[in-house]
Amino acid sequence: MFQSISYDDVMEWKIAGWELPMGVACIIRARNLENSKVTEHVYRRMSYAENKIRKYMNSQTHELIVCAEEALYYVHPKLLQEFDDDDE
Repeated sequence: MFQSISYDDVMEWKIAGWELPMGVACIIRARNLENSKVTEHVYRRMSYAENKIRKYMNSQTHELIVCAEEALYYVHPKLLQEFDDDDE
C-alpha cells in the first residue's frame, strides 16, 4: 500500500531538511559526560552561541550537538583532543 522510499531520501528529507524558527541563529544541546544531564541553549545571535561553545570546549565536560542554519555539528572532548594531537 505504501510506496517505498530510500534511506538517502529519508535522510535528505527529514535530517537535512531542518529549519530553525525565525529569529533563532543557533541551538546547542549539551550532554554532561558525567551524569548524562542534557541542557539546551537557544541563541538569537551567533556570537553568543560561539561564546557558549568556547566555554564548553574549554571545560571538556560535555558533548555538544550544535544546530546552525547551515549545518549540524557534533563536538566531543575526545575528538577535540585527537584533533589537537594531530596538529603537533
